[in-house]
Amino acid sequence: MARAILHDLPLKHFSARVEGEAARLEERLGAPLQGVHEIAPAAFADMAAALGLAVGFAQTRLHGGWLWVRTRRQRLDLGRISARGLAALGADPARVMLVETRDHTAALRAIDEAARSRAIGAVIAEVESADFTFTRRLTLAHEASATPVILVRSWRTEGSTAAHNRWRVAAAPSAPNAFDPHAPGCPRWQVTLERSREFPQRAGETFLMEMDDAPLRVRLVPTLADGAPETRPHHALAG
Repeated sequence: MARAILHDLPLKHFSARVEGEAARLEERLGAPLQGVHEIAPAAFADMAAALGLAVGFAQTRLHGGWLWVRTRRQRLDLGRISARGLAALGADPARVMLVETRDHTAALRAIDEAARSRAIGAVIAEVESADFTFTRRLTLAHEASATPVILVRSWRTEGSTAAHNRWRVAAAPSAPNAFDPHAPGCPRWQVTLERSREFPQRAGETFLMEMDDAPLRVRLVPTLADGAPETRPHHALAG
């Protein structure tokens, strides 16, 4: 059973299979986070899964604190961020600086300023919308500061932006627990690389990802027992 990081938003479980793997993508997931990423839930009920994956991605940035930006409306709709949930995903709550803004415009301003800072390890931001112009500004800011940005979008997110990758995520049953078959194992997500400027040849493929406790990172689940990976096409174009 995957772990939620919100008090009020439980994870919804989906059955998932290993449906694709690329060595370069695996290497990228294990490396320190770079670029501007969008993570969108497959449905509203998958918002906690999207936030969990965002935390997993940010875990590769072990220096500096994270800046987490959200609006007051998002707190009222989704609940507060749980320090216990962050710790369950291997994150140190003491390293997370939470910024709550009055409205969406103020949130975009905070994200833009944080992306230009070299003192922040990573930026996680829950945004109602982010157009091509704004995401282009973030990619330029990242090129100057090397501060990665993870935009957690709405499940209604569509269209093209300047982000390096867009991941569409749903919760998946957790990995088996090696010590107790009745206990939850590592959190897992069913993830579609919906749009990608970094891996255009992989766009549209669906993967099973999980949190790896040692080393602490998000990784692709190994291929099926028979060694034959599968790929399910998804009707999305590379941006």
